Amino acid sequence: MGFSLYVHVPFCERICTYCDFPRVLHDPRTADATLSLIARVVRALPDGMRERPVATVFFGGGTPSCVPAAAIAAILDAVRQSLRLSPDAEISLEANPEDVTLDWIRAIRDAGVNRISCGVQSFTCAGPLGRRHTPQRAVEAVATLRAAGVDNLNLDLMFALPGQGPAELDRDLDALLALSPEHVSCYGLTLAPGTPLARDHAAGRFATPDDDAWNALYARLQDRLAAAGYGHYEISNWARPGYECRHNLRIWEGADYLGLGPAAVTRWKRWRWTEPVDPEEYVRRASGCAWPGEGPPPWAGQAEVVTATGADIETLLTGTRLLRGFDPARLAGRLEEACICDLRAKGLLWQTDGRIGLTRAGLPVADSVLDCLVAALRGPEERLE
Repeated sequence: MGFSLYVHVPFCERICTYCDFPRVLHDPRTADATLSLIARVVRALPDGMRERPVATVFFGGGTPSCVPAAAIAAILDAVRQSLRLSPDAEISLEANPEDVTLDWIRAIRDAGVNRISCGVQSFTCAGPLGRRHTPQRAVEAVATLRAAGVDNLNLDLMFALPGQGPAELDRDLDALLALSPEHVSCYGLTLAPGTPLARDHAAGRFATPDDDAWNALYARLQDRLAAAGYGHYEISNWARPGYECRHNLRIWEGADYLGLGPAAVTRWKRWRWTEPVDPEEYVRRASGCAWPGEGPPPWAGQAEVVTATGADIETLLTGTRLLRGFDPARLAGRLEEACICDLRAKGLLWQTDGRIGLTRAGLPVADSVLDCLVAALRGPEERLE
């Protein structure tokens, strides 16, 4: 069975006001050392990892588009030379509109990237989010991507933004749909503790939609994207037929994934581990180290064995996000039937054809439904073999 490869590029030219992801300001020297090391790690992976095909590759961040295309190409060259990259592998890269030039995207495509995820976030409210691009620059970036032959494009959008109501959301959606991407990711704004945006909110400098208004915006989003021909396949993701993100779908369905780079997370067989978060620490600890087996590398920051119950909780976490739900037969334990019946009676859950998933009414309260399902989980604690 194949696995998916995630490469974390934690560098950004500017830190967005809402972001609490693992990222640092771009320093060319540190970035070059980090990405060069990732390519060397790929070439020295354990034999057991080399034997399995790589089904998808995803460069996330941070901002992968702020580093030279040659650094991305070198990592993909290492993947082709050292691993079994599937001929039809989906290879995705996240980009910001301000980084997109014709020369850059041609170089990225020559390196083998065949899917671009462009972080627009908003056409009307990008300033308070700390984004560097203007609405016009976002439109120009998409035109450049299309001119370079990109035919598998995701656009990221955020909603429930400061002062946003239905009219403001419609303007964002009008602008997005006019660009006709193959895939759309739409996330509700989260005020992560410690971020500048959260501090501004606490100081009363702006208001965000309450729960009822949030739900109304989300419903409007669902209706408009459906009317435009996009299939809703995950809580925050929509796609035209055949353009669902294969990388994310594989992970949500429980496939193994290998994460490389600072702060990257791996789920490999019965193991889960995280790489050191700080890029300089990652380079210092991983340089010159041998990786003797398929378990965590000696430089891993955190590592644990995934128990059967832990794997079941992951299945519930990812399965409730998918519109097609999950197969309870994947669980090592079992769910109490009374909980399923109660959630179905409340109209939050459906159960049919051997699968269980959230209804439209259940999607906005997915976290609460997940809590109920985890509490109703009964199963063994033995380790997975």
